[in-house]
Order: sequence, then C-alpha cells, then structure tokens
Amino acid sequence: MLTEAQKEKWQQDGYLRLEGFFDPAARDGISNFVDDVARWDVSVDKWMMWFEKTSGNRKIISKVENFLDYHDALRAALLADGRIRTTVETLLDEDTRMLKELLIFKYPDSGGYRPHQDIYHIPHKIPERMVHAVAAIAIDDSEPDNGGLFFTPGHHKEGVFPMDAGGVINPEVAETFTWEPVSWKAGDVFIFDDYAPHYSLPNKSNRPRRALYLVFQRASTGGPTRADYMRMKRAYNPPEGKLSDPENLNAPNGIFYRD
Repeated sequence: MLTEAQKEKWQQDGYLRLEGFFDPAARDGISNFVDDVARWDVSVDKWMMWFEKTSGNRKIISKVENFLDYHDALRAALLADGRIRTTVETLLDEDTRMLKELLIFKYPDSGGYRPHQDIYHIPHKIPERMVHAVAAIAIDDSEPDNGGLFFTPGHHKEGVFPMDAGGVINPEVAETFTWEPVSWKAGDVFIFDDYAPHYSLPNKSNRPRRALYLVFQRASTGGPTRADYMRMKRAYNPPEGKLSDPENLNAPNGIFYRD
C-alpha cells in the first residue's frame, strides 16, 4: 500500500523508489533467472538481443527485450501476484496494459545512455504516447560509479523536450537541468514517468548494474499494442542476428554511447 507521502513524491518529482519491494529469497531468485536469460543464444524470431564491445575487445550482452513469454518462472516472479501492476495503477490512477519488458545488463566496462525521455525512446514517429510509467526492478545495487541513473525532478510535467533523431535531449537543454543520482539496492523497485528526463554514465566499476524494466500504458490511451511494438522495434532498431558482426554490432538504441 502506497503512503500519501509516496504518492505526493511521485506527483512532484516524476519518480519513486520503493525499498525492499522483493524479499531476499525472491530477489535472489529473480537474479538467477536473469542469469538464465543472459546465457540464451541469439534468436531470430523470439527474444531480441543487443551486444556491445568492451575496451578490452570482448563482446558482452547489453540489452534484451521480449523475453518474458519464454521464461515462465521469471514472468511469474514478477507478475503473478499483481503487486507491480497494482502499484503502477495506483500512481497513474487508471488501469494499464503492459507494452514491453527489457533487461539492461550494465556489466563492467559497458556504455551509458545520454539524457532522454522514454516517451520517445525510439523515434517511431507515432502520434500517440507509447508508454506512461516504467517500473525498474533492481537486480543489483546501483550507484553512479557502476552506471546508475540520474534524474532531474519535476521536469516530467513539461512535455517533450527538443531532441535529435535518436532521442537524445539537446545538450543545451539538458545542461540547464539540475540532475540528481538515483541509488537503489537489489530488490527495490523504482517507478518513473515516461516524460521524466534521465541518463546514465558508462560503468567504470567492477560491479554489474542489472535492471529489469516493465513498461506500462494507460488503458484509456491509444497507441501500439505489444505485438505492434515488437514489429516496429525489429524494423527501426534491429537486434543482432545469428551471424552478427562483432566489429559492427547494432547499437541498442540512438541514446547509447561508450565514450
């Protein structure tokens, strides 16, 4: 049950951390299931995978989407009790439907994500809003040094900011924001509005910062279905195929960087 103070923080800042949402046993189980997904082979028609090349010339997994239909235990651990959906719907004050899920691994020596808003995370040029609230399930502890997120409170109320074709907020705009680091512990859930600007730095530590994201739409709003989204994702931001070139990997999206 959310407190009035938590609801107020959500309205004011555009994001909310729920500490200890999963108990240690559930937290560890989810972490093991995520390890399962990380070991999967590339699929050409089911889950979607993106990789990156480290400074040491190793290929590591960067992101996976569309995996819950293929891992029953992970899906049940996240969704069976309905707690995440109920929490999101309480904050949005409306029923929702889940658009997609993604895993961002953020292993040591992985890249970062430039300032952006998830509403235009992929420039599909769709008139309707694509997403409305994102629930991040913390698999590992997160701090700025291992690629943790930075948010700027209150700017979720200001609409879509000017951005480039890849979804990166114009630097002259992002530089006017006051950014604050968001830290969390494994087992926490962090929910944010899709208009809330955020970014992360490359992971220069020796610790991973894995997080699993569930993306929800308001039920009353038009927009792509889950199947529509998956088709568009493959068209606009293709995942790696069976014969991917390690020297020319597909970027997970237009906001990703390694410098």
